[in-house]
Amino acid sequence: MDCNLVKDKLLDYIDGNLNREEMANIRKHLKVCQECSREYAHMESTINYIIDASNKIDTSMELNLNPNIDKKKAVERFTGMGLVAVVLSLILAVTVFATDILDFLKWWEKYSQREMSAWEDLIENGVGQKLAMSVTDKGIRVTAEGIIADDINTIILLKIEDLNGNIRFIPYRGDSSNLSSISVGGDVRKSFENLPVLVNYSPLYEEDENTIKLMVYTEPLDKDEGIVEININKLISFINESEESIVEVRGNWKLAIPAKKLPSKVYYVDEEIDLDGNELVIEKITIAPTVTRIHYKFDVYNEENGRFIDDVTFLIKTGGKTYTRSELSRGGSWAYRSYGFVNREFDIQSLYLEDPSDIDIVVNTYEYTKGHLQKYNIDWDKLPQTIKYENSKLTIEDIKYKEGSTEIIVKEDSSWRRKYIETYMYLKIEETSFVKDGEKEIPFTRDYYFNGSPIEYEIRDAKGRVKDLESKFWSDEFHYFVFKQKIKLSKDQFKRLQLNEDYFEEYLIPGELYIEGQRYIEYPNIKRNIKFK
Repeated sequence: MDCNLVKDKLLDYIDGNLNREEMANIRKHLKVCQECSREYAHMESTINYIIDASNKIDTSMELNLNPNIDKKKAVERFTGMGLVAVVLSLILAVTVFATDILDFLKWWEKYSQREMSAWEDLIENGVGQKLAMSVTDKGIRVTAEGIIADDINTIILLKIEDLNGNIRFIPYRGDSSNLSSISVGGDVRKSFENLPVLVNYSPLYEEDENTIKLMVYTEPLDKDEGIVEININKLISFINESEESIVEVRGNWKLAIPAKKLPSKVYYVDEEIDLDGNELVIEKITIAPTVTRIHYKFDVYNEENGRFIDDVTFLIKTGGKTYTRSELSRGGSWAYRSYGFVNREFDIQSLYLEDPSDIDIVVNTYEYTKGHLQKYNIDWDKLPQTIKYENSKLTIEDIKYKEGSTEIIVKEDSSWRRKYIETYMYLKIEETSFVKDGEKEIPFTRDYYFNGSPIEYEIRDAKGRVKDLESKFWSDEFHYFVFKQKIKLSKDQFKRLQLNEDYFEEYLIPGELYIEGQRYIEYPNIKRNIKFK
């Protein structure tokens, strides 16, 4: 299953808002894909934190939803669907008070300015089309203000205005019985034949409290000129004082937007780079109006040093400027393999207006996992319990029982010599069910993994300096240096994973902890000059 599709559906998977087949396919994928599994664990822990916090607050207490504060630890994990969309979903999932999200509003405004600046730079330079197409229903006007279409993306800027009130409305994101209320059709290419066209959106801040702008991302056109159909049938209020104050409006907002697909330039590179024993190949570079895309592959596993590379990030330097990760992209494709070469794509800010004759491409960072699978028996009568893994010491500090859940707290190695940034640890539950084959019942065993999530850490840069993100955005050079993790077992998780809840009490005191490697980050700063002309 494609990683982008999995990441796009993780929130619905956590909420149980998918059909049985989709749930099973994603569950199977999470068992074999460490990156998606890690993102799932971080996302779930963030949701659990907000829900736990919201259950304890009233109008006199503060719930800080600033994504840059300590508890919002997964900023870089949500590139596939957009951080704002994730935070939006979390806000709608719990009762929050308007006075409690001032920090979020400030961050949201600053985030929106970056995305709008990248959009306006292209539009003002004649890339794409300015529009003023509107449709009004139920006192709400939806206006298409512009569109940029190329070989990689189709991006539409919408404005949604409440004409009769003071509410910020966005499309409803869907639930178990309904799809998302925004869909795209017309002459847009389908990535998956039997599925709707993929569509993501980022709500962008507007000063007027009755207005939101929406950056809508979808697939390229399947022809050079065509129509992009936008359909919205349900809107929901974005920021609410309580669950009771959430406003839903059903209507019919349809726009048929003419679009021209702008050509891209593709340069075949085939540049080989050695990452300390793992081969990296930059295959080609696509310079499109919306994004510059690096197509690359790397050898995942190096047997000599026992390293599995997880991720690689890039920079591009040209004309005295440095170009970083794109603001106008939902991310390139992310294939996964345990061994051999894996193909991926990395999206950089657009070089379309620069039309460079050459660039310096820089391997900025790469992350890898090193270590072997090891199982430890947990001695609950002798906590804290110190265990040795590779050259580090970890401590099982505590077990916390709550109604319907168990939390295990594990402290990472505190030695000053420590090089790794996080340990990949989990609990495992093995469940056997029976499948009928004629008259016979055949046993079928499945493993379920409950991953550790960071609860204490620092955000550090390439030089190991601690960073405060209150006034900054996440950078690829930042990483989490984790000091303590939590592994949680709960009845809610059992429901989401469709485990038999009758056996939950048997797993309430797990007997074994699994460790399957530790994550490292390197900053190689490897530079290659690529000539285009």
